[in-house]
Amino acid sequence: MARKLRTNQSGHTILIVDDQEEARTSTRRLLEREGHTVLAAENGEQALALFRQIPVTLVLVDYFMPRMTGEELVRQMRDLNPYVQIILLTGYSGEKPPRVMLAELDIQGYHDKADGPEKLLLWVDIALKAHTVIQALRERERLKREMVANVSHEFRTPLNIIGGYTTLLLDGEFGSLPSEAQTVLRAMSDATGNLGALVVDFLDYAKLEARAADVVRQWIPVGELAAELGRMAALLIEGRPMEFRVELDDAPAAVLTDPVKLRTILRNLITNAAKFTTSGSIVLRVKQMPAAVCFAVQDSGLGIRAEDVALVFEPFRQLDAGNGRGGFGLGLALSRKLARILGGDLELESQPGVGSVFTLVLPSVVAVGGETSERAAGSAPPAEEALPVAL
Repeated sequence: MARKLRTNQSGHTILIVDDQEEARTSTRRLLEREGHTVLAAENGEQALALFRQIPVTLVLVDYFMPRMTGEELVRQMRDLNPYVQIILLTGYSGEKPPRVMLAELDIQGYHDKADGPEKLLLWVDIALKAHTVIQALRERERLKREMVANVSHEFRTPLNIIGGYTTLLLDGEFGSLPSEAQTVLRAMSDATGNLGALVVDFLDYAKLEARAADVVRQWIPVGELAAELGRMAALLIEGRPMEFRVELDDAPAAVLTDPVKLRTILRNLITNAAKFTTSGSIVLRVKQMPAAVCFAVQDSGLGIRAEDVALVFEPFRQLDAGNGRGGFGLGLALSRKLARILGGDLELESQPGVGSVFTLVLPSVVAVGGETSERAAGSAPPAEEALPVAL
């Protein structure tokens, strides 16, 4: 049955990649009759050049092509755009089974050219509908991120005003206050500080989600960093039957990384440990490995079930939401994102009733005895440089 000619434009751009001119031409005409904008390339190199320059909704890729196979091209396109719809075309036998190709290459369709144009158009319709749904979801997520960032930004000014006046009152700038009033003001100051920290987490996470992050590398003395974290931990566990220890026996003298991001990760890990540990200890260990520097935060807290370990790194996820400890479940999600921006990762080992160990692993560029030792691949960067990062 002949399909009705569509005169309206669909709004979709489709890229055809096929080394056979006749196949490219016939497929192009078929898709243009459907109202689509169509681009064509005869090999993988041409396809990648077009793909980088022009937003594409769907790619139709021939499996067998000279120099670069369809499989190789799909993998490179996936690195550039994980959301583009891809249909693999084949006119030959011998390659991997269709279901294997769908799974391995993360493609949305597998069309045998022998099945004819109607079957191809069916695959195209399915892929374009999927694209529409995905774009709508991505746009909704973008709007949510913008809302979170905007609301969080608007919170900062009144919080700073409240915190500033509270500090002035506690410092006696307006005269002495009775002890009862000072107790209330300290509670207000603590609450304002906690809320301010949450606002910062929201803003940082929204910034990372918007792919707006730079890495500024500087030398950070490990001893000074550990002392700073120790002072913070002392305030967090004050009045509780527990201790905070630092173990630096195998630590390097200094590490070269982004100081703000590293401090944010470690502060979040220590704060998280203090939140879920009522007694015992929290230990910060820094260790030089052959190709990495490891920062481990170990606690004797509640612990986490094995099936829940992966969930703790999801944003807005709290495994123990009814414990009254507060927060929005952003700290660990933010920390893992920051770790990966720095070229490392954040892992968790935990056992219920025993405790947890969060381990931050960073590429090893360390200062030993005042000299630079480069253990990571590539040359050492300058002591301070801004590096744009694509998330």
